[in-house]
Amino acid sequence: MVAVVLVATGISATPAHAEQVWRPCTETLEGWKEVIDDNGEAECTFVTVPLDYSKPDGRKLKLAVSRLKAKGERRGVLLSNPGGPGGTAITYPFDLRASTIGGVAQNYDLIGFDPRGVGFSDAQFCDFPDQPPPPPPRNAEQKARDWFEYEAEWNRVCAAGDPEFVAQLTTENTARDMDEIRKALGERKISFYGVSFGTAIGAYYRSLFDSSVDRMWLDSVMPPAMDMSTMDADVAAVDEGKFEPFLRWLAARDYDYHLGKDSAEVRRTLLALRTELDNHPRGDTDGSVVGGLLTPAPPSYAWSATELMTLLENGGGVASLATAGDDAHERPRFESNGFAFNLINNRAVLCNDGTGGRDFAQMWAARQERLRQYPAAGGIFQMSGQCPNWPVAPRPWRLVKGTSALQLSGHIGENVTPYAWARQMQARIGGALLTVEDDQHGSVRRSPCGAKVVEFFRTGRGVNGTCEGV
Repeated sequence: MVAVVLVATGISATPAHAEQVWRPCTETLEGWKEVIDDNGEAECTFVTVPLDYSKPDGRKLKLAVSRLKAKGERRGVLLSNPGGPGGTAITYPFDLRASTIGGVAQNYDLIGFDPRGVGFSDAQFCDFPDQPPPPPPRNAEQKARDWFEYEAEWNRVCAAGDPEFVAQLTTENTARDMDEIRKALGERKISFYGVSFGTAIGAYYRSLFDSSVDRMWLDSVMPPAMDMSTMDADVAAVDEGKFEPFLRWLAARDYDYHLGKDSAEVRRTLLALRTELDNHPRGDTDGSVVGGLLTPAPPSYAWSATELMTLLENGGGVASLATAGDDAHERPRFESNGFAFNLINNRAVLCNDGTGGRDFAQMWAARQERLRQYPAAGGIFQMSGQCPNWPVAPRPWRLVKGTSALQLSGHIGENVTPYAWARQMQARIGGALLTVEDDQHGSVRRSPCGAKVVEFFRTGRGVNGTCEGV
């Protein structure tokens, strides 16, 4: 039997436009101490919002909200989100306060909240039954199709538990929820700091409620449209740049790894190995295993080289090779469908908002085209293929320019949210763009660039140019 449960946690919520009752989070949220031991410092409340904003008098949800009060002269409130979708965010203010941008805590109440469908807020969970493993694939396409069909069954079962709830898990609704939080706080304007998918929430909020934004910083920026296939191509373009340096490193160590005496020979050897395994998998090991090893970061060069040499020389591989392939051939980690990360929320937001990933033939054709453009990295399915059998038609984002103070920061070498996406988002919604000279996702709050964040929230002046990263 499949159990799908809608969970509401904690005290009764007051209406969003009434004065909120704030209490220590330890008294408000059951299990708070298991998440963070804050010695009772943070205050929490629940804000009630419509499930469907087109039906304001209909079904309601409760959102859990936390607050750390400003230490000094208060300017306002700073909401934040570290990314996802699907990740809890209510304790994120503690992370910000302890980071290089911690100076913002002097002048702002730091506000955390779990988005709808996540953590202490109303959420749905799915107990998906174990499925028997598919038979060994005939080729890489068959393996990808088996994975696609598995995803389709998961989506069918887990979306069916509460279709009305699942259909309203969108970035737009999360942005609208933020405005209800603003009203509940009694603030005319809010500031916001978002990272990764949190940048999509921020961009959407500013597009809908620009006059309610004081200052906003978005780090490691999402693209202005979630086209799954295009996003995979953008990631592949970044990763492909890592292939040639790895080839040169391998060629200089042919006496160790025996993959070729120059980079051209190593390239031929490795791409031929991947083609062989795509056409004739060895058990569950297909070309995706090779593809997952071709573009490592320098600290992983020796590990990847050893794995590739093992595959080439004896046709087997060490145990770790079973998890070395690209995301398309890993089954979803359903144990993550819990408090810290809610897979239903993740899947619903991506599929309710994003285009693509619903048709296998299109997905596979796009993968083949990426391989032609990016021979090393093009085979990876990072975003594509998550939405087979999803019951809700996609509702693409509607982002527009605004006039409120906006700062973007993009990381020149990162492959989670490629730098090109920050450029694209800037072109769509405006703002200044700071180029961070590292390849680390969301690293501004871990780097000296954090000082620029503090300055921005104090002055509202955006900056272009560059900044040293991690």
